[in-house]
Amino acid sequence: MTYGNALTERIDASWNELTELVVKLGPDGLTLRAADGWAVKDHLAHIAAWEHSLLALFEGRDRPSAMGVREPLEENPDGINEVIRKLHEGDTPQEAVKYFRETHAQLMSALLDLSDADLQKPYSHFQPNDPDEMRPAILWVAGNTYEHYAEHIGWINQLISESSATR
Repeated sequence: MTYGNALTERIDASWNELTELVVKLGPDGLTLRAADGWAVKDHLAHIAAWEHSLLALFEGRDRPSAMGVREPLEENPDGINEVIRKLHEGDTPQEAVKYFRETHAQLMSALLDLSDADLQKPYSHFQPNDPDEMRPAILWVAGNTYEHYAEHIGWINQLISESSATR
């Protein structure tokens, strides 16, 4: 199976949808906060942190550390996500957007260096300390890029809708 252009096209399409939403909201809109405490800017920092984990995957580095998560959370995504949110809660909207855009640019550059064959290699090829994870790395790319963006687009749109209803 060949991913190359098809993969980057899927990532780019979803990324463009997300960034259009960010631009439409502007700095003030990025401070909209849901009942769970997450502001739009928190979603952007969260996405960037998970993209950093993807960079760490391909570089053979510790993924939680790449996200700024120091304490072991035993693969608890909710715990990791809350640590990330708290780590970036003091970021301004501009800082969150900068982190979001710069991390994405780094990731896209790294993905260009990977062949389709690389993306078919198992996770454990890149993360030898996890020898039992044999699913192909492409699944982590999808889960931390276009699939992840789509999730957050939905949540951000819901936050916007709820915010409009309370005005």
